[in-house]
Amino acid sequence: MRKLFILAVALLINAIAFAQRTVHGPATAVNSVNDLGFGIVKATSNARTTAAGDTVALTNIAAADTPLVMYAIPGGGYLTGTDSFGDQGFAERYDINMAADDSSLTVIGVVAEFHGVVNPLSTHTVSFNAWAVGVPSAVSATYAYSGFPGFSFDSVVVPFTQLGIGATTAADTIKAYLFPVVSPTLQNSFFIGYTMIYSYTGLAGDTIGLACSLNGDRTSPVRTINTYTYSDTVLNVAGTDSAITFTVTDTTINVQNATQWSDGAWHDNYTDNDSLYNNLAIYPIVVIGNPTGVKGVTKNGLTFFGCYPDPAVNSTNIRFSLLKNEDVTIQLTDMAGHSMNTIKETGLASGEHIIPVNTSALPSGNYLCIVRTSGGDGIATKITVLR
Repeated sequence: MRKLFILAVALLINAIAFAQRTVHGPATAVNSVNDLGFGIVKATSNARTTAAGDTVALTNIAAADTPLVMYAIPGGGYLTGTDSFGDQGFAERYDINMAADDSSLTVIGVVAEFHGVVNPLSTHTVSFNAWAVGVPSAVSATYAYSGFPGFSFDSVVVPFTQLGIGATTAADTIKAYLFPVVSPTLQNSFFIGYTMIYSYTGLAGDTIGLACSLNGDRTSPVRTINTYTYSDTVLNVAGTDSAITFTVTDTTINVQNATQWSDGAWHDNYTDNDSLYNNLAIYPIVVIGNPTGVKGVTKNGLTFFGCYPDPAVNSTNIRFSLLKNEDVTIQLTDMAGHSMNTIKETGLASGEHIIPVNTSALPSGNYLCIVRTSGGDGIATKITVLR
């Protein structure tokens, strides 16, 4: 439940700042951005040259590895991988905007883009999950979190060796991971992400990191300040009642990205993790049964409505909406994540868009359509092609 507060917003911000843990930044600066909004870090060393297939510090490995990868550095490091903090989980929130009578959204898996080094003999695994949003949690007398990952309604365990991380000369790739069971029909917000148990003790054998957008790319507000008005009566000295009105205010921290620390508790990445305000390169694979009538599922500045017709013969249409002007990349892959076709739309205006995707050259079967924005938002959907 939310907690009332009397302190000014400035005091709240100071309290949040003190809650952050110290995080060591990259040794090299981000100096350019690719067409998907991911930062390009110029690495000073090739982290893939270690003989045993492991590394101490995960950096961007080569010029071809354009997404910014969070670091794993002894004594400190960013989130999204095998960092020295012992972080166990990473999640992002998606909000469903459908009315109760038109929801037909299910989650069938995730797509993710990892980078780093994995020993070919590695036995480490990650568990990809879809979580329901837990109840709002109070953390002080002044504000509450909007809800962290609760119970997992879908999951699949995947070895590090199947994360799409390339060998010394091979490029890293985005990969798809399907849940063994399709989720129930969803009408409420959910989290997508992964958990793992990894003991970071120097050269532990594997160093992985999930790609992410540049810090500051998020569009959702950090907090929502709510004001409530109440009416009551008071008994006067003369014995008569008088009506009074008073207002109270509370603050909700809008949890968009969350990290599960080594203590097993989830923490908001902005308020608790060095003011990180970015987007992670992990997206749900959703199926929407009524793409022309639903209100969509939103991740920050991207609202996705689905594709139609589905099944498709020669083409299908991808329908989505943007909160601000952005570049959009639509990637068509097979169910294993191998790219079949890529469409790049530059400078799309805010508002709704319908992009046709040619499927005439594809054999019959199921495919994935991954929509990503230059700000780092993304979502994927399954389509079927018939011949």
